[in-house]
Amino acid sequence: MGSKTIEELSQFDLGVRVIGQWGARLPWEVWMPMHLRFKLAGIALTLGGLIAGTCHIFSYESSAEVTPVANFACFSEPIHLVLFASLVVVLLGWSEHHSLQSPDSEIMQSVAFVCLFLGILCGDLLHCILEFSVFPVLGSMVPYALPGIAQATYRSAALENLIWGGQCLMFLGGLATAMSICRDRFLPLWAAASFTVSAALLGLGLFPQLSSAVGAASVPAFYISMAVLGVSVLCSQRASKGKESSAIAAAG
Repeated sequence: MGSKTIEELSQFDLGVRVIGQWGARLPWEVWMPMHLRFKLAGIALTLGGLIAGTCHIFSYESSAEVTPVANFACFSEPIHLVLFASLVVVLLGWSEHHSLQSPDSEIMQSVAFVCLFLGILCGDLLHCILEFSVFPVLGSMVPYALPGIAQATYRSAALENLIWGGQCLMFLGGLATAMSICRDRFLPLWAAASFTVSAALLGLGLFPQLSSAVGAASVPAFYISMAVLGVSVLCSQRASKGKESSAIAAAG
């Protein structure tokens, strides 16, 4: 009976030692996935933002003339298909970036996440689906009627209000992101500066009198600011990794 008790105690002591060794390694086991998640979020925001901004710069608008209609049929579908994929990547990176924030983070970060996520969905992603799925089919069947159909579609009350509301959310989300970066100070301030510039352009583009002047630059500037955010996440993660390595080397 006594030998059995001693054996049970020795097994319990072995279990405590194993748990203690695992607990000592727990910070590293937690740090590695966080390190990879920060890197994936930064890469997704950087690549997705750059590709989306480039696609908006080279996007084609429909026209009633013969050559622009042919260009629209040839280039609009693949450009908006690539734009759709890049927007999905941006949304994935933005969601991952938000999930990595501290649980006690301020409400401004949650407001920025919701506004930008819904703004991209309503203000840009819906427009992409029309451009690479519906309009190319109509262009192949009735090419010279495509400009009128496109204008009538975008001027319909429901779609026009939805896209305008999405751009408003992008504007508000850009301002909230810039304010949260300035208050949190985890990311460099040049990331907040890029969001401030893009939010100003988006805000000016909401007015019909100024939309023709700044509308072409506002959306590419917004996605460039998302790419800048991704670069800042990668730079901050690398800097924190260097500080952690220096601290471990000094402790050793």
